[in-house]
Amino acid sequence: MRVADLTWRAPVTIDCADPILKAAQTLSEAGVGSLVVVDGGRPVGIVTDRDIVTRCVAERVEPDTRIDSIMSMGVVALDADADVEELYAVFASHAIRRVPLVEDDRVVGMVTLDDAIVSTAAALNDLAGVFSRQIAFPKAGDEPAAPAVPG
Repeated sequence: MRVADLTWRAPVTIDCADPILKAAQTLSEAGVGSLVVVDGGRPVGIVTDRDIVTRCVAERVEPDTRIDSIMSMGVVALDADADVEELYAVFASHAIRRVPLVEDDRVVGMVTLDDAIVSTAAALNDLAGVFSRQIAFPKAGDEPAAPAVPG
C-alpha cells in the first residue's frame, strides 16, 4: 500500500515568510494541528499548534514574527508513492508524528501517526472478520480433523 492511500485530506501549508498570527488563524480555520512550512512550494519545516503555544505565547514572541523563526526544521518527508513500511520505519526511527508527502519536491499530502494507526486497525479488523467467518463457517468438506487421542 502507498502512503498516499493513508491521507485523509489535502495538506495545509504556509509560506515561511508569513507571520505567526497567520499560522494560528490557518490552523484554526483548517481545523488541523500542524502546517507544513514551505519556501517556493518546497517543504522546509513544520509548525504545530503546540509550537505556537510553547515557542510563541509562553515566550511572549510577537504575533507578527515570521513563522520560520519558530518552526521545526529538518523535515522528514516521504515520496507519495512510498510503501507504508517506509512510513512505519520513519515513525519508529525519528520519533515524529507527522510526515509530509512529496512529489517532485512539492507537498502533496500529510500522513500522521494517527492516520497510520486508524488505517492499519481498519485493515486488521477486516482481516479478523474473514478469519472469524472461516472458523465459524468452514467450507463443506473442510471439517476440522478429529483430535488426536493419546494411545
